[in-house]
Amino acid sequence: MNMFLQIMDEVKRIVVLYGSQTGTCEDVSQRIVMQSRGSNFKCTCMALDDYDVKQLVNEKLVIFICSTTGQGEFPDNMMNFWRFIGRKKLPPSVLTGLQFGVLGLGDSSYTKFNFVAKKLYRRLIQLGAESIFDLGLADDQHEWGAESVVDGWIVDMWTILSRLYPSSPHFTDPLKFSVLHPRFEVEKVENPDKRNDGATEKKDGPYNKVNPLISIVKENRRVTSEDHFQETRLLVLSTHDDEHASLKYQPGDVVMVQPRNLDSDVDEFLAALSFNGDLPMHFVPVSENDGAPRIPSPITVRELAKNYLDFKAIPGRTFFQIFALLSNDENEKEKLVELGSLQGTDDRYDYVNRPRRNILEIFGDFHKTTVRVAVGNLLDLIPFMRPRAFSIASSPSKHPGEIHILVAVVNYKTRMHKRRTGLCSTFMSKLKFGDLVKIWLKKGGIRFNDQVPNIMIGPGTGIAPFRSAAYDLTAIGKTDSVVFFGCRSNRKDFYFEDEWKELKDSVELFTAFSRDQEDKIYVQHIIKEQGELLWKLINSDRASVYVAGNSKQMPEAVRDAFLSIFKEYGSFSDDESMKLYEEMQKTKKYQQETWS
Repeated sequence: MNMFLQIMDEVKRIVVLYGSQTGTCEDVSQRIVMQSRGSNFKCTCMALDDYDVKQLVNEKLVIFICSTTGQGEFPDNMMNFWRFIGRKKLPPSVLTGLQFGVLGLGDSSYTKFNFVAKKLYRRLIQLGAESIFDLGLADDQHEWGAESVVDGWIVDMWTILSRLYPSSPHFTDPLKFSVLHPRFEVEKVENPDKRNDGATEKKDGPYNKVNPLISIVKENRRVTSEDHFQETRLLVLSTHDDEHASLKYQPGDVVMVQPRNLDSDVDEFLAALSFNGDLPMHFVPVSENDGAPRIPSPITVRELAKNYLDFKAIPGRTFFQIFALLSNDENEKEKLVELGSLQGTDDRYDYVNRPRRNILEIFGDFHKTTVRVAVGNLLDLIPFMRPRAFSIASSPSKHPGEIHILVAVVNYKTRMHKRRTGLCSTFMSKLKFGDLVKIWLKKGGIRFNDQVPNIMIGPGTGIAPFRSAAYDLTAIGKTDSVVFFGCRSNRKDFYFEDEWKELKDSVELFTAFSRDQEDKIYVQHIIKEQGELLWKLINSDRASVYVAGNSKQMPEAVRDAFLSIFKEYGSFSDDESMKLYEEMQKTKKYQQETWS
């Protein structure tokens, strides 16, 4: 009994709270929970808005993992939490006794990089809490992605916690995977009821990730020429419930799409495993409080793989640590242990990140270990598929009852000449008339102002929200919109060319076709050419500027084009031009929505 009490006394409660718009922060939170199993740290994990914020005063240790959306805005599932702790009347000592850490996931192509994490960190300190970890600021633009910071931050977190709260040998070390502690217990079903994962069930709103709308495909057509290397498609979905309040959207909003794996990929996945994937199972969470996802039950592994498992994801270090525990082949185990170690970071980058090698391919490389994977291991090894966000290309006034998505299909070869495809874009490219797709809506990072002229810059698929806005602004009689569109060729990938001609009386269109002449011309070049017009619109007419598209070089190049206009036509210095740009961002006169 004394031994039991001693062991229980060593157990330390950790609350892991995440604010996530697309699910990435939730995935990182689940990694921490997984590593804690078997240790003296017991994790409770949930979204920030699912947590009773009034209990924060009673907590001793909390880990916050949060992203930033749009123009420095809070994710939907932490807005209520922030409103509460942001109240000015809270005393500065209210969180005294709370130890915490903040890990932010962001994108440095945005000016307000990791704004939410920085703001949360400062506010917790203002309220008397003590940070025992450095503020973590992961950057999706890094060569290795956010993982370059995330993995190291979590390692440092466990190192510090293990030093502050040492444990006896009865517990495992969260930094060293030595024993498997599955998230789910698996039970076979002898006489299953009719299975239904909700894919064909029409439900009433409000619609969200838990209760998506089952939309119907009305049209799916290619909008680039057949001889163009990039396949881009316009997907038209019928919402068949457009009068419902939760389906009303504004230009600039986004639609979340829940993908599914292709049947051929599922067949290949099941062929690599040693068990029957068509037997119905119950997957029961081991813990009710650690945020493990809920899975419809009963369900076969085939259904699980098709609708939930992202087995073509690029794995991180944790995957190799767990996979190594399953191996009994000396050579494969040695290599897996190395790939799962901190010292193996360079080897892991060369093997996984550089060639974009996915889990299914790794199963093939380590086939002697793969055949030892049991059903219960799948949900520890393989992440759940995350929904993908797309700017809505349709207009509420022009396309009632429909949502249009402009999607560039990801399909390329790596340096090792391996074919790579995007999970969601490939799924969307294969959809046919009448197929069903799970969707829900989210507020986007751009909001248009119908009281002033709107200057919209959208190269490539970045044109999607501006097609939406152009139709809606035209519908209310606006005739002062300016659009800059860029693509490679007038003939091959000029999206919505005929529609822009129809809108010519209300929308002034400028185009940049980068490959139609010897010297490459991009939207930033055309912006500079139209500097006098743009300066008049901004300076005299108080126009707003909007930028959407790829986040690599375009946003910075467009910003520099405007800075040069401020200097040339406003006679501003470099510092004055930058101050005007920053003021426009602060007042939402310059907004951008970019993606990698």
